Amino acid sequence: MTGAEHASPRRLTTPLLLLVLVCCFSFGAIVRVAFADSYHTTCVGHGFVHGNYLTDGSFYGRVEPGCGSTLRSCMLYTSGTFDGGQVVTGTTSTCTAWSRDYGDFTECASTTHVESSGVFSEHVHLASNWCG
Repeated sequence: MTGAEHASPRRLTTPLLLLVLVCCFSFGAIVRVAFADSYHTTCVGHGFVHGNYLTDGSFYGRVEPGCGSTLRSCMLYTSGTFDGGQVVTGTTSTCTAWSRDYGDFTECASTTHVESSGVFSEHVHLASNWCG
């Protein structure tokens, strides 16, 4: 018999296990950035805006003007399906896509994909009562 036939199975060593855990936490941080909370400001206020109630089906995708951006987009999706959206230009226009302009949707399963040219790339904002 050769040494290869009696080789013991490889085990997860402590340093390797720690490396795997660090990578998992790093991935979690990346996902957190890719799917942001409902609304925040990064030089420009933007995100998912609820209507009067979290369950009334009235919500908005919004990107405010600011920081010199001239092209803003706000698109609405429900359960991954495109509902509608808006693209605006100019330095004073607010991009506002209202769910009621496109139909009747489940608010908690909805997202808005927002972008402000030259300020931030397209990314997703979830409803604060996300159930999707």
